[in-house]
Amino acid sequence: MCSDFRRAESGTELLARLEGRSSLKELEPNLFADEDSPVHGDIFEFHGPEGTGKTEMLYHLTARCILPKSEGGLQIEVLFIDTDYHFDMLRLVTVLEHRLSQSSEEAMKLCLARLFLAYCSSSMQLLLTLHSLEALLCSRPSLCLLIVDSLSSFYWIDRVSGGESVALQESTLQKCSQLLERLVTEYRLLLFATTQSLMQKGSDSADGPSSSKHPCDGDMDYRAYLCKAWQRVVKHRVIFSRDDEATSSRFSLVSRHLKSNSLKKHSFMVRESGVEFC
Repeated sequence: MCSDFRRAESGTELLARLEGRSSLKELEPNLFADEDSPVHGDIFEFHGPEGTGKTEMLYHLTARCILPKSEGGLQIEVLFIDTDYHFDMLRLVTVLEHRLSQSSEEAMKLCLARLFLAYCSSSMQLLLTLHSLEALLCSRPSLCLLIVDSLSSFYWIDRVSGGESVALQESTLQKCSQLLERLVTEYRLLLFATTQSLMQKGSDSADGPSSSKHPCDGDMDYRAYLCKAWQRVVKHRVIFSRDDEATSSRFSLVSRHLKSNSLKKHSFMVRESGVEFC
């Protein structure tokens, strides 16, 4: 199907695919570990336990993208793939309302028109959704940001359905990872994907077939449990954590460029208006 689509691709579509994507260097400087990031084709993993601000950060980035330039936004389109069915449109609208100087219905509609939302209930449905994106990406050169929240949603289901075979357990996610890499590279996108910590900090037991511990992530206890294909394509990892108090609205992140090993640490608050860096 993909090869048939490429044969039918016109010169205009090719130009849009290769040159039409806007730069995202001004997306959120506090989030990136080095000054040259992000660039087209970058893949970021947001990792941390539930309730550490990962999805709030995605709302923050989405709002930044779909707001008009006159309101300090980038005025580009975003595709948000929700695998947890936790996407909160009212929360995103609230963030937008606080950032629009005049929060009219028309202004809100113009912002939300730049957002594409897809839901997936299994890893196979995610794979099929990714396969269906090429026509959309070719026809929408202003679509620059792809978000998957979360890539680890189907981890346990896939482990059970794969039986004793590690290859079968990881087969679909491996294909998703390879396809994501190709899409963001060929269509010059930026990808943010969240993964959830499935083990308590300090545990020594393995968490899955591809589990390993990465002490290079500093004092954050990151354990890679998704397939090696995903671990290979990730270029930046951002580890999220929350202050010890259960009711605290203060969060921390450690952003690392995995190739250069450059590191940046930041704290942020989650308020009604969205993410605010400290």
